[in-house]
Amino acid sequence: MNEETTLDTGSQEVAEPVVMEAAAAEPVAQPVSESHWLDGLDETYRQNPLINKWETLNDFAKTHLNAQKLIGADKVAIPGKSATDEEWHSLYQKLGAPEDPNQYTLERADVFDDKTFETFKNTAYEIGLSNKQAEKISNYFENQVREGQEVLSQRVEEARFNGEQELRQEFGQYFEQRLTQAQAAARTVMGDTAIFDEIQLSDGRVLGDHPAIVKAFSRIAEMIGEDALVGEPTDVVMSAGDAKQRYNEIVSPKTPYWDRHHPEHQSFIEEALHLRSYF
Repeated sequence: MNEETTLDTGSQEVAEPVVMEAAAAEPVAQPVSESHWLDGLDETYRQNPLINKWETLNDFAKTHLNAQKLIGADKVAIPGKSATDEEWHSLYQKLGAPEDPNQYTLERADVFDDKTFETFKNTAYEIGLSNKQAEKISNYFENQVREGQEVLSQRVEEARFNGEQELRQEFGQYFEQRLTQAQAAARTVMGDTAIFDEIQLSDGRVLGDHPAIVKAFSRIAEMIGEDALVGEPTDVVMSAGDAKQRYNEIVSPKTPYWDRHHPEHQSFIEEALHLRSYF
């Protein structure tokens, strides 16, 4: 082999073997065991319902701190069944009741008189109410009384109105006159008529406002006549009912009203015309 054909291997680059690096293995997730804050406690505590009802340790800690605050607060002992009145009053005073009924600082409402107000304060003291509690009950009672008075006042006005309408229908156009005569007859017979304003009926009206009383004294006025009435004189008039009854008697058959030759014919005519003005 001659030198010309000899391969120059020294000038050739020889490829080195490529080594592939293995990819880094990803970590495999390991199962995580969930732990509860109760796991660090003894079994006795874990089973206690006063402890294991809390979901987190923070909840338990918060409750514990609140309990510590209550432990340091003022406490009162509730008297037992055999406790004396003094023991109960001692408790009431710790809860805000005064030591004496007169120590209530309450404003007396108009619905209370002095005696009723004193009774209320004594009762409030007996049941151990604080001033604030007694004030609330006093205000409630006042509102209830006022509402009741308003309702009663409305009923009285309705009863008076209905009674007046009944009298107006009975007396007709002579309502005012008959009313005045009834009042005059009452003064004549009774002397002092204060009783009519003092006696209150079940519907709230006073006795003198009842139509039956007015009608009764109106009839008395007719019987005793104008001259015997006490007070300002006024012509005594008949009620519409009495006038109709008298009118029917006058115009009934076979009366002078129908006999023009009868000496009383004209007087019957005039009386009938006069009676018709009452109804």
